[in-house]
This record gives sequence, C-alpha cells and structure tokens, in this order.
Amino acid sequence: MKKIIVIGAGGHGQVVADALRLMKEAGPVAFLDENPALIGTEVLGIPVPGDNSYLSKIEHDGVVLALGNNALRKRIFEELTEAGENLFTVIHPSAIISPSVKIGAGCMILAGAVINTGAEIKENTIINTNSTIEHHNMIGPHAHIAPGSTLGGEVSVGEESMVGIGATVLPRVIIGNKAMLGAGSTATRKIPDGVTAAGMPAKRLKF
Repeated sequence: MKKIIVIGAGGHGQVVADALRLMKEAGPVAFLDENPALIGTEVLGIPVPGDNSYLSKIEHDGVVLALGNNALRKRIFEELTEAGENLFTVIHPSAIISPSVKIGAGCMILAGAVINTGAEIKENTIINTNSTIEHHNMIGPHAHIAPGSTLGGEVSVGEESMVGIGATVLPRVIIGNKAMLGAGSTATRKIPDGVTAAGMPAKRLKF
C-alpha cells in the first residue's frame, strides 16, 4: 500500500484523509500542517509530526495537498513538483467517473462526485463532495469545484478558479482564470478572468 502524506490537517484535509483510507492502494501516514497548535498531536488518529519542512523526514510514496486556497495550493504544488515529489491523486470510491475522463496529478475527487464522458480535470484540482461535472468539461489546473455544484456540458473553468457551494454553470459557459462564482449562484454567461460574480443570474460584484 502506498504511503501518502497529507499536507493540511484542517477540515478539508480530514475529508481527504477519509477518502484515502477508503482507497485500496493507498493510505495516509501523516498530516503536515503549519499550525503550531496541531504539531505533535494526532488528527483522526493520524500523527501531525511537523510543518511542511518535515516532509523529507517521513518515508512516503506520495503527497496530496489538502489546501482550499487555490493560490497557496498552486505554489506548493509547483515547489514539490520541482523537487521531484509524486503528487498523488485521491479518488473516493463512491465517485462516478467515465473511463474517458483525463485526470491530472495531485487532484482530489471526493465522495459522490460525478464526472462524465470527455471531461478533463487538470492537475491539483479539487472536485468536491457531490459535485457534477458534465460531459466535455475542461477544469483547472489548481481550481476548486465546491460541494454540490453542477456544471453543464462543455463548460470551461480556468486556472485557480472557484465554483462555489451549490453553484450552477450552464452548458458551454466559460469561467475565466482566477475567477470566482459565488455559492448558490447560476452562471449563464462568461465570467472573465479575475472576476467575482454572484446571483441568479450571476453578475459581477464590485468591491
């Protein structure tokens, strides 16, 4: 069985660790976390021996970045890739994934997710609990499709973008790079790069 280190011992990290424990070929051997209050403790019975600098001290076969912040997850992903680490992809056994789907390194596909034919999930992307990725979507890299969200056919979601909890993206709509669609919102037209949009239909928010 592959020994996997989970970076991030917070709520999302614990969900990812649970998914890992259900996979036949891998399991979590340790959490690493930057929070001093967690170091030296156990979370879900899994030790938290140190922060990210502790990585080289633990025997492992792969690493998963269980961090919700897309920009932070991207930065660490690039650092670990350059260092030659194996970024492990976690797939919960209850996820339904078409055989034609392409999945990049270091992704997290969690309980109840559905990914249909012709979709491509780029590296280091989170497909969260009960989200639906319809046919021929292009997602990521370093994106986050939050729990309960639904993406129609031929949707494109850009790098480091976020589709919020329970949001809907209509077919063939483009979500730009580093864009954000608010929770419960419906995207009926393109959301440009760097834009935060919310509502039904989603409109650009001004800050």
